[in-house]
Amino acid sequence: MTTGSPLRALFLAATFVATIASMAEAQPRAEIGASLVNSVIGLGDNNDLSTVGIPSGGFGVLNPGIYASIFFGTRAAIEPQLGLIWASSDGESQHILNFVGQFDYFVLGTGASSPYVFAAAGVVDISDLDYTPKSFGVGAGYRIPVGDRLTFRIDGRYTHFTGAFEGDDSDALGFTLSIGGIFGQ
Repeated sequence: MTTGSPLRALFLAATFVATIASMAEAQPRAEIGASLVNSVIGLGDNNDLSTVGIPSGGFGVLNPGIYASIFFGTRAAIEPQLGLIWASSDGESQHILNFVGQFDYFVLGTGASSPYVFAAAGVVDISDLDYTPKSFGVGAGYRIPVGDRLTFRIDGRYTHFTGAFEGDDSDALGFTLSIGGIFGQ
């Protein structure tokens, strides 16, 4: 064993403890929510695409309908998101499933109302397609805690889809108002 090995082990242990302590400071621990109102506007060749929905535009096709923010530190969160449309008619069914992973950065922290920015990437599973379109997006929003357990979010996002519509790439702008519940404080 070299002299560097115990130092490396000590450094890794200290880093692990510091990371756990940083996560322990995060308030809140998690937020689970859903879109209340959503609007999507297609860009480029799909400029005739637009949706408005209450409780969610397209039930999460272009902007996922439900999310679960997992906070770490006092300014960041990783946020899995999910949207699903399933339709059945005359014994046949179709589905569109949208799964997105998003990273959020809260400018003023998670303990108060704060603007935030985010980047997202995901996949879209559509019935009868032999390929899986991908999505990449960026955006900004504002998160408003109300009391100890409730939050509202309003955000705007630009999303690029690879091969989503008839095999062509597509772009869209989305605007969403969401409600969430805070857990683990």
